[in-house]
Amino acid sequence: MRDDMTNDHLEVGHPARPVAAAALWTSAAGAAAFTVFAYLTTQVHAVRAGSPWQDDPFDTVVTFTLFFVPLLVALGAVRALLCRRDRPLPRYRVEQVLRTALVCTLLVAATLAADWAAVAARADRELWNNGTPWLVASLLPLTGVTAAGLLLHRRTVRLLPGTARGRGDWLDDVVPLVNMLTGRHSRVGRKLAVLIGHSNVLGFVRSRFTALAAAAALAAGLLVATGLASGEGWPGMLLFSVETTVFACGTFAFVVICNGALRFAAPPPTSRVRRAARIATTTGALALPISLALRDTIWQLLGLGNQTDSLGQWAVVTLAGALLTGALTFSVVALGTKE
Repeated sequence: MRDDMTNDHLEVGHPARPVAAAALWTSAAGAAAFTVFAYLTTQVHAVRAGSPWQDDPFDTVVTFTLFFVPLLVALGAVRALLCRRDRPLPRYRVEQVLRTALVCTLLVAATLAADWAAVAARADRELWNNGTPWLVASLLPLTGVTAAGLLLHRRTVRLLPGTARGRGDWLDDVVPLVNMLTGRHSRVGRKLAVLIGHSNVLGFVRSRFTALAAAAALAAGLLVATGLASGEGWPGMLLFSVETTVFACGTFAFVVICNGALRFAAPPPTSRVRRAARIATTTGALALPISLALRDTIWQLLGLGNQTDSLGQWAVVTLAGALLTGALTFSVVALGTKE
């Protein structure tokens, strides 16, 4: 008999499987409830009007998590279709799906922490109204579900037999998903699966993942900025460009960081300089939305006072900060990995 603790699969009946399923369902429920809550408190004016977390730095957090959480849940749900109760499950697939759910739960937890911080700081106290106590009360069940999800993930990790890191990525499941969704006996499905499996499409995605992530992030930034412009009116070219750049940079950093944690596409071996450049670009991109959230504090530290209406100056300061952050990161990583 094979030993569950040494092979690459979780056999049917393994004690980690029901706990893992509970963790996934809890994370999915929490993410769904959070998405509805975040949409109502950010997009419905009557609800948002009395929200303690309607302004930065608190609003910056939900601006991104409202986009990322449902996206990750959708991706994880599609991949979870390959996890069948009556079949052994590859450990790498189980761990990566679980890590995806955990990232969703952590994003929800970070947003709730920002919301609770806004309540504790009595942010925008002059705008609070009769609906504010209900908004604050609605944080309680969300916080409970999120905490339960984190506890279940912790228990699952303790039950899993070791780790399968370094084995497989999301792209390895593309062909099985195509076969399952189109039907193994479908002529179109078979041809598509053969085309993907025997061409260099997946290899191209792995080797060009960073560039593809940048293109997708730019498209997302344009989509979000255009949506804001259509809903609130044309803000002017400068503000439109700033909104596009900030969201695109935040999305790019998130995708690259998630790829490191979730292994969407396992990167091929690369040189020290290219690795340092990738990390520096990611860090610099992440600095832009962070500087957006903390712009007032940054200006005060630079002795510029409260100039939040000076969009041009804010753009220059934050861009310079991102470039400086990227340059410092490149130097540290390049020197730290020097042989």
